[in-house]
Amino acid sequence: MVAIRINGTETSVRTDGLSKVSDLIELIKSMIDPEHMITGILLNGRDLEEGEWDMNPSQFGTSIIEIETGTPVQYVAERMSQASDIVKTCFIEFRDARKAFQDSNMAVGNQALIKGTNILRAFFEWYTTMAELVPVDKRSRFDITKQTQEITDVCKQICQQQLYQSWWALGETLEKELEPRLDRLEDFCRKANKETWAQAV
Repeated sequence: MVAIRINGTETSVRTDGLSKVSDLIELIKSMIDPEHMITGILLNGRDLEEGEWDMNPSQFGTSIIEIETGTPVQYVAERMSQASDIVKTCFIEFRDARKAFQDSNMAVGNQALIKGTNILRAFFEWYTTMAELVPVDKRSRFDITKQTQEITDVCKQICQQQLYQSWWALGETLEKELEPRLDRLEDFCRKANKETWAQAV
């Protein structure tokens, strides 16, 4: 039999009639405080594997499903604590690319450039999703639309320089245009994280 714990408290939830774990989660969503959202789901202390979402809860035998809930702001605060570190990782990749180009090591430079670009693209998508969970009246504090556009424009310039193999100009653009913007974005994310925690507590 599957035991359900919500925020550490065992809760009586009828699982008969539910064909999938995902149906069980939807049922639990209807039971929690409407101001809250599910922020974590564990099965016997571990994350659910992809195939387990479609399994029947009865297939787990004697197991414990733990559900953590919190306000959207608390959820964002926990996730956004990683934002400045992700931007710092991007900064390091682009800096390594710039140094490689300046040392005429094009292969290493291109690899670092691709890695930095992929991390940055994923970061912008992730951050936008997180910011949308912040209450509308507070969302402007976390808006990075301007920074995103500026950085995207510089990245387009870098792509052009890479296309035309203007390695010296590419290194200059990385050092004087992109790196300072990433540095400022890292500072912004650190400040935004402090604000979300201030609101969450």
